[in-house]
Amino acid sequence: MGPQHWRPVQLLCLLGAISTLPWVGALLCYEATASLFRAVTLRNWKWLLMRSMVCKLSEGCEETLVLIETGTRRGVVGFKGCSPAPSYPQQVSYLVSPPGLSIASYSRVCRTYLCNNLTNLAPFVKLKENAPKPTAFSSHSCPTCVGEHSKDCLPSFVTTDSCPYDAPKCYSSTLKFQAGYLNTTILLMGCARDHHKILAHAHHIGYIRVTEVLNILERAQIAGAKPSKCPAWGILSGLLLAFRN
Repeated sequence: MGPQHWRPVQLLCLLGAISTLPWVGALLCYEATASLFRAVTLRNWKWLLMRSMVCKLSEGCEETLVLIETGTRRGVVGFKGCSPAPSYPQQVSYLVSPPGLSIASYSRVCRTYLCNNLTNLAPFVKLKENAPKPTAFSSHSCPTCVGEHSKDCLPSFVTTDSCPYDAPKCYSSTLKFQAGYLNTTILLMGCARDHHKILAHAHHIGYIRVTEVLNILERAQIAGAKPSKCPAWGILSGLLLAFRN
């Protein structure tokens, strides 16, 4: 049987099939995002792993979770995917520690097949057990909420909570988290130690890029103006400075 000659269409199909094959030595990693601000519990929250992706030869698998708590409210933001960062073991810490509102992060980069397979909030359980608990509360109270302004932080969902003695100031900001398919903008309101940006030192949490803008309410308080007694005012102020892109 003589040599078989490929037609142009067959050659194109063959090249297309080859181009979709994983590179030799390239990792397969889970690809997922998380953005939830209601009914989040430390022991029952699940991160569904339904997709995977092929990384570049130099990339590893990353998973990063951010746990945000204010008053009795809790939210989770997360990213899974390929990362150019060097490998490092899991790192769990408070970026903003309690009392008052708090932000904790978990992150790691690994280089084995589908190794970014965390599905729960277990890394934060022990961290919270060792966190300081408020022993006394001040007479001051603040509007409290975390989540998207059009869903979780509507005026009817905002509560007013008493502040711990060590966190007597009202804080309100707009936070934006971006990484891969993750693009989430939230309002965060609650009791804090002062009026300054709480994530001024953390522009990235793992691969997640974080942008923080203080809301107008806090700028007025810094200037010495009397804060509004209406929780909705802080939310509307946040909308004026919310990110548009």
